[in-house]
Amino acid sequence: MAQQPATTPEGPSTTPPQIQPADSVMVTIILKHQQDKNLAEIRRVLEAQGFWDMFPPEDVRVISWTLAIGLGHVITLQVPAGAVRRLNLAIENGAWGAYDSEIYLSYDYKSIWEDYVEKREDAKADRN
Repeated sequence: MAQQPATTPEGPSTTPPQIQPADSVMVTIILKHQQDKNLAEIRRVLEAQGFWDMFPPEDVRVISWTLAIGLGHVITLQVPAGAVRRLNLAIENGAWGAYDSEIYLSYDYKSIWEDYVEKREDAKADRN
């Protein structure tokens, strides 16, 4: 009997979960580095509290994650409406002590801005 090649676990999916926009909200989180801690201390707090095991929650889609120098992490998430409490608990249980957190309900403004700029340019041309 031929020996089967060893298989390796696939690991986590790199495809974000599909979330229906009507059943979700967009949330922007700002995690500000606590100035009394260096990076090694922040990492120790996050690991000790299991931050990376609980954030982001499984059914939350990361839209963007930016590190703004002098501010901290700016994370935009698409969150199923029923997952907001779990998202809040992940921040409270995992990030407190390492980061000061701010959480904002948000929405994507880019297409609105682009439409406005286009119409504004058309209006300028009409004035000339």
